[in-house]
Amino acid sequence: MQQPPLAARSQTESATSPMILRQAAQRGQARLPGPGIPGIVEASAQPVTTSAVLPEEIVTSPRSPEGFPPKTLAQLRELAATALAYKVGGSEVQAGGKKVVEIVYPPCPAWQQVATLYKALSEHDDERYDTVIICGFHEESDLRFGFNNGRLTFDRRARLGNQLIRRYLIETHRGFEIDSVRIVLTEELPAE
Repeated sequence: MQQPPLAARSQTESATSPMILRQAAQRGQARLPGPGIPGIVEASAQPVTTSAVLPEEIVTSPRSPEGFPPKTLAQLRELAATALAYKVGGSEVQAGGKKVVEIVYPPCPAWQQVATLYKALSEHDDERYDTVIICGFHEESDLRFGFNNGRLTFDRRARLGNQLIRRYLIETHRGFEIDSVRIVLTEELPAE
């Protein structure tokens, strides 16, 4: 689309050119077009004051413990000591020998999610099921939708080549956030 010649442009457009705005700012005034009203509205530039934020007002999450993310099951078991309290939101058995347990606990950093999910697994593990899934939810969220506070999938007899292993797949948050963590730990099944 072609612009109209300079003479046909509105007075507002020429009055708000960068050069005029720069000159007005030097004088302490800025010319801004009014909302939906042709013409120019005068506004004087006022210095903006910001309040200082005290360090104790800043909410920060506790730092993750040494050795996070865990690289061994022993480290994961040690981490479980820092788990948060949780409530069981529901438990159901799905096809294929899967037990799904939904737990509800407050939002927290990734390392506390991992600890809480593992603690829930250790308390709700059942030998009758090949797979146990622990889904974490925020306290105010709806349990009908996917997890939003971490998920742990424990496969009791996963096959890796010709080996049978126990696999722990842990995802934090929803699994898609930039600060989400995904941990996969395995251990060999004892010979039967």
